[in-house]
Amino acid sequence: MYYKTFFSMAILACALSACHQSSQNTNVVSQTYVHKYGYAVSPKEWKEKGYPGQVISLLKTGVTVTATYEDNLLHGPCTYSFPNSNTVEKYVLYNQGQPMKEVLYDISGMPIQETLQQSEGRQSLVTWYLDGVPKSIEIYAKGALLQGEYFSKDNTLEARVEEGKGMRVLRDKAGLLTCKDLIENGLLVCRESFYASGTPESVAHYYQGLLEGKRQVFSQEGEPLCVEEWAAGHLHGLCTYFKNGAKDHEIMYSCGKKHGLETHFLDGQTILHQISWVLDHKHGKEVFFLPNNKKVVWNYDNKEVSQDRFEELAHLDSVLLQDGE
Repeated sequence: MYYKTFFSMAILACALSACHQSSQNTNVVSQTYVHKYGYAVSPKEWKEKGYPGQVISLLKTGVTVTATYEDNLLHGPCTYSFPNSNTVEKYVLYNQGQPMKEVLYDISGMPIQETLQQSEGRQSLVTWYLDGVPKSIEIYAKGALLQGEYFSKDNTLEARVEEGKGMRVLRDKAGLLTCKDLIENGLLVCRESFYASGTPESVAHYYQGLLEGKRQVFSQEGEPLCVEEWAAGHLHGLCTYFKNGAKDHEIMYSCGKKHGLETHFLDGQTILHQISWVLDHKHGKEVFFLPNNKKVVWNYDNKEVSQDRFEELAHLDSVLLQDGE
């Protein structure tokens, strides 16, 4: 996750570089160009001569960005204020266009997170609680978590990752437990999230950073809300959803798209409605179960048609498929 943060910062560096060369950025209200010796220069002079110094940009969001350049590259500190404030929210230190350090602050000016580029592909991440007590200290290499220490609000070590294996405990800035992560080979394999009350909210499994296998979500009272099947980050298989502890509906998915039957229930048992799906399109029989009979609707590629028309089109599809073979 924090490897991606630095990757995003590198993209931002390119965007800022382009921004200081062009006044056409629609997010910018005004820009001031200041030579490193303190005097203002025109945008034309800045672009043509590549002066060292700072570009101060006011964005439409109210954020003030102060970026330092040398040889037309970000080099030195770059700060972002809170909207409509002089207080710095983010500080980034660049070296010849590459982000080397990032610090995030709260509105009072206290640091809450620091990311440091230790070497190519290797970063450290430190986070703090609102009162300045360390929350976590982590080392990443190419996106994988190598080492981590996680502290409670009273600065007690409560979890550790060593050589890419162990338990990571995540708390918010106030100290409330949000997640417990099982880490193997530097990657997340299982996450249990929690409500503010401390009761479990969800349990999910991962492979190579993507959801894989069963994901369960619970209400604050502990009743099931859903049981989903995932593969490679997409819903895949039978997914069941609950209301007041009873099964409400279930849907078959294939690679993130509805594919198969969607069934709705009354009080978790009696079938009320069934829909046939093919790759997110209503296709086939749709049945409404009434007290004394049932009503059948036919859909072809998301359009309601008669049964005869559906069978005609389905036959044509099969002929075309055979011809294509």
